[in-house]
Amino acid sequence: MSWYCDPLLKNCRHILITDVKRNMMIGAYENEKLAAQPVIINVELFVNTQNEDDDLNNAYNYDKVIESIDSILNQGHICLQETLVESIAQRLLKNPLVTAVVVRSEKTQAYSDVKSAAVETFKVRHDR
Repeated sequence: MSWYCDPLLKNCRHILITDVKRNMMIGAYENEKLAAQPVIINVELFVNTQNEDDDLNNAYNYDKVIESIDSILNQGHICLQETLVESIAQRLLKNPLVTAVVVRSEKTQAYSDVKSAAVETFKVRHDR
């Protein structure tokens, strides 16, 4: 990936949280507002930590990703996957250790003949 060459990201740790499976209320169509549907969420974080010393207190805690996702999902129905991935990204970027994030959402039952319909966003902190 080209991020290895990006001066802002090349010294970051690259953390991946993959295939977080949730049933959630998502969708703009009326039939999607009647029942929860399965979604898979993937998150990549670019984290500025270099001196963990094998101590979780000095590292980025992966639990924060799951907590952020669940907190957003618990707020209620979301019409667009774009809104979902943006909300997750913005929440994760509030942590001062996080330099950038990639968040991907996949609706796995959006179409009967398609594996998934997905949206992905890439966000970078600009206060560094």
